[in-house]
Amino acid sequence: MAPIDAPWAPVDTEVDYAEVERRHPAFRAFGARLGGTPLVEAPGPAGGAAVLAKCEWHNPEGSIKDRVAYALIGAALHEHGQRPVEELRVLEYSGGNLSRALSGLCQGLGIAARFVLSSASPRSLLDTLEERGARFDLVDKDLGFIEVISTALAIAEKEPDWTLLYQHRNSANPAFHARTTGAEIVDALAARPGGRTPDAWVASIGTGGTLIGVLRALRARFPGVRAVGVCPSELPYGSPQPPNGLPKYGGSGGFGHGLKQPFVAAHDAEIEHRNVSYPRCLDLMAEYRDLTGVRIGSSAAANWAVAREIAASLPPTSTVLTVFPDAGTPEEWERIG
Repeated sequence: MAPIDAPWAPVDTEVDYAEVERRHPAFRAFGARLGGTPLVEAPGPAGGAAVLAKCEWHNPEGSIKDRVAYALIGAALHEHGQRPVEELRVLEYSGGNLSRALSGLCQGLGIAARFVLSSASPRSLLDTLEERGARFDLVDKDLGFIEVISTALAIAEKEPDWTLLYQHRNSANPAFHARTTGAEIVDALAARPGGRTPDAWVASIGTGGTLIGVLRALRARFPGVRAVGVCPSELPYGSPQPPNGLPKYGGSGGFGHGLKQPFVAAHDAEIEHRNVSYPRCLDLMAEYRDLTGVRIGSSAAANWAVAREIAASLPPTSTVLTVFPDAGTPEEWERIG
């Protein structure tokens, strides 16, 4: 299995999700509740472009990672074929939301699940994983997320009966975002009065699956759309600095040591980069709640911050697209008050 710093080239991933759903009713039930999330107008700058955000907390487990969980498990079941589902044992590393989504899906399917997480993972997440019978290994937060990934790779090599899903290199990740998240945005734009042509697409990097998958779908219809990747100021994309244990907004940190997310590195010439600090994200979560009565998570707040900055430089006839991956963790909202 290629390490995170190995070159990556786009691969056309063809998974027959309908066939997987036919064989696995629990997978079909999860898929029936997935996607179709609303594209809403978020508060934008006075006199600037409109900001439209895809609100992903409407998915079954409450985040955009539900789409990734469905895609990765679907691909694994596709490869598993007709063998008994109980023989499939899945392993994955996670910053939080993916393990929550995978644990629910695996519990329904009767699949053993094991996760590698940072020791900074919120207690509410660990409680959920324990309740669902999922196993997890914790890695010292000061070693950074790259060590979480490396630990999962080491487990997969030492214990090959665990199937590593490998979200940062699994082509099902961006392919499914292009097929669903991106396609839904294109359809929602067309459905608006007079239609909408997006000027920019803003998304936190994370694995790069959402950023690149949606970009693929958007550029198939709107070739000139700008792409802007967002990352924590505490450890940005491609930073030469070593990993650190500083708090960062949800699920989107860089790796350190100059390493880059493979899906994104393949498109470096096409993507602008902006950074947002965690304290600012917490302030913006509170601001968005006060303005709209709606709760958004820290990665959504980072995306909103950058989308507003870009919208301020564009005329009112323009449109900036972004995504709100979740509504935040209980621990974040306790911190905000």
